[in-house]
Amino acid sequence: MDTQIFIAFLIFAVSMTITPGAGNLTLLSIANRYGFVAALPFVAGTSLGVLVVFVGASAGLYNLMSHYPQVFEILKYLGAVYLLYTAWSIARLKIDNEQPEQAAQGLLAGALIQILNPKAWIAAMTVFAQFIQISDHYVMQVTLIITVFITITALCTSLWAYFGSALKSIIASQQQAALLNRGLALCLAATVIYMLCQPQ
Repeated sequence: MDTQIFIAFLIFAVSMTITPGAGNLTLLSIANRYGFVAALPFVAGTSLGVLVVFVGASAGLYNLMSHYPQVFEILKYLGAVYLLYTAWSIARLKIDNEQPEQAAQGLLAGALIQILNPKAWIAAMTVFAQFIQISDHYVMQVTLIITVFITITALCTSLWAYFGSALKSIIASQQQAALLNRGLALCLAATVIYMLCQPQ
């Protein structure tokens, strides 16, 4: 992969991982409620999910989805159900410090939010279609792309976690925290509706 293509890939990867989306909105809520350290398993889970998606896409699973659109459709609706459940969980998150502490969503939740997201599969195939050079060694390019994308995902999601934990010191009351959670849940639900309305 030559330098210009690699720089273009880096810009694409950062833009895909730093912008608000289902995973980042969920992470913001988790870090705001439980703190930065407690959000790290979810951060690790999103990176694991990216690994699964990118390895699967590079191995040809996307071709399976292309030939059998039902697979993509099932993934789309499974993902929507999971993300709506996540939005509901965020909206219901207890913010009363006197009540028993709920466990933060962790590694598996972070991975599933990527694996069940059809847009993640499309992004992975876009990367391979746009940035793989036929003249270069395929496996080495795929390895580089996956490694860099996972690293950027970990860095960008960590920034969201840090931002979420920083909000904790700004939000002074339980009512404000509840309002933030409901706002984030609404944004996540809107993201799901937007994804469902997109053409294949």
